[in-house]
Amino acid sequence: MAAELVKDKNILIHTNLLAKSYQLGKNKVNIFENLSLEIKRGEMIAIVGPSGAGKSTLLHVLGGLDRPTSGSVIMDGFDICKLSDVDLARMRNKDIGFVFQFHHLLPEFSAVENTMMPLLISGKSQKTSRESAKNILTRVGLGQRLEHRPGELSGGEAARVALARALICEPKLLLADEPTGNLDSHTGEEIHKLLKLIHSECSLTSIIVTHNERLAAICSKVLHLEDGQLRT
Repeated sequence: MAAELVKDKNILIHTNLLAKSYQLGKNKVNIFENLSLEIKRGEMIAIVGPSGAGKSTLLHVLGGLDRPTSGSVIMDGFDICKLSDVDLARMRNKDIGFVFQFHHLLPEFSAVENTMMPLLISGKSQKTSRESAKNILTRVGLGQRLEHRPGELSGGEAARVALARALICEPKLLLADEPTGNLDSHTGEEIHKLLKLIHSECSLTSIIVTHNERLAAICSKVLHLEDGQLRT
């Protein structure tokens, strides 16, 4: 485990000179560079910007799904970029909940089975994991759909399962990438309200990548990523 860095305890995430680039043949493509930001505990942050600006890449780097080319991501006083792959996977499972646009639910498993997966991965028993999954699914309004598979759920219901799965390990950080991008406006509004409610009830810090102005508007802060730079 990386050594703890002295930092303001009110700050959950701090980045310093964060950069990400890719090599395409002989060309180096800079996605973003020299990004420094602080995210306080309890904040609900929207990251907006044009398509291709690197919003999802930034979210993946902040959540340890991808490693930066250079710079650091300090979360809770630790530089997660210095963790081994094994320690990074454990940290993601324990501390971070992810919600993606396409949900990534396993079609052969029920809502409750999809939701309990992270707990099983962490080593919890089948009984404990299933009970926790039932509770969190009920909390997001799916108490009557526990045994339905993804193909039997509406888009809004699938989004709720994805959110329940993200919350099952009681993370401190929720990262959402276009969580309502595939939903109609009415269903999207319902999920927006649920995200806001869950953010408050679970004392989360949330970072949401979105093109949806209504979703961005309910967040406490909006950051614009464009031309490789973040602006408020």
